[in-house]
Amino acid sequence: MVDFKVKRLINQKLSHLFVIYLILVVLVFFIYPQVAKADALTSLSDTMSRLADSTPTPVNSDHTIKFTTPSGVTDASDTIEITFPAGFSVTSVDVTDIDLHWGPSTGLENSATLAGTADATHWGAYFTGQVLSFDHATDGAFEDIATTSKVVVEIGTNATGGDQQIDNHATAATYTISIGGDFGDTGKIAIVILSDDQVQLTATVDPSITFTLSANSSDFGALLLGSVTNSSPDITLTVGTNAGTGYTVTVRDVGNTTNPGLYNSTANYIIGSTNTAYADGPTTLANGTEGYGLYVLSTTGSPTVASRYNGGTGTQVGGLEVSDTTIISRITSMSANDTATIRHRAAIAAFTAAGSYSDTLTYIATGNF
Repeated sequence: MVDFKVKRLINQKLSHLFVIYLILVVLVFFIYPQVAKADALTSLSDTMSRLADSTPTPVNSDHTIKFTTPSGVTDASDTIEITFPAGFSVTSVDVTDIDLHWGPSTGLENSATLAGTADATHWGAYFTGQVLSFDHATDGAFEDIATTSKVVVEIGTNATGGDQQIDNHATAATYTISIGGDFGDTGKIAIVILSDDQVQLTATVDPSITFTLSANSSDFGALLLGSVTNSSPDITLTVGTNAGTGYTVTVRDVGNTTNPGLYNSTANYIIGSTNTAYADGPTTLANGTEGYGLYVLSTTGSPTVASRYNGGTGTQVGGLEVSDTTIISRITSMSANDTATIRHRAAIAAFTAAGSYSDTLTYIATGNF
């Protein structure tokens, strides 16, 4: 009788153990594969083009969402779902404003072929409420996203052909974007909305002008009856300004204070500029005929040379005045200095009074601000 009870007790325990074994097998079979599929996404981020809130007017933003999927997206039934927080307006965004990329290195090596609805040769991309869904193509082998791939999702004008963006939330705060779907991996991204995401910078630039003369004296030496004489050295004017419409450089002659020219105060005699009739020129000086003036020998940059001083062929000169007369100018902005090299010439006649002659030229540079 005792042996029977012992056997009966052993059989009961074995039955209990068998039931426990079956339960463990079922749990392993049904639960463990699902846990293995639900992996955590890594390297998640969302770079937005604007972070300002949509108060008082809407602020639109592009989104570049990145993550790495351990499981990949390889089944025709797989879907990636990206859920935006309530308050971010996605109503204007459609498939033309969305790109999906993936790859092993940058995530941009491959691009999905998207349509509003998935078919054999297109992934589906569409918003349902706040959820952006990517449905794998119905051909399970078409454009699979391999395991451990980096995935890049572009939404807005950053997408190829995109012309619509997501409107930011109206309230400044931190928000969470969730990523999940039938492909199994999950993750979350925090984004921040600010009341103002921009810094306004102001600055002023004072007007400026620079002007130099390469020398402050030039000598004719002895003026000879049989030649037209150049003074030495030539004088180079250098001018620069940040004025939007350039500058004007004028020259003013002293002469005898009434008429322009080389003046001999002892003899009270003047060699007129450009000649005895005080012509503006350009005038060609000749041996044995009194005359005096200057011309622009050369320039750098883009100065405009006044016509009377733009002769320079042979022995031409332009006439000076006892009032300010423009010699060079420009009407456009500058990126480098302009220069003008000035050459002075004089000639005498047989009865030009003997003695010392002199003249003083005053150059004035004015910025056209």
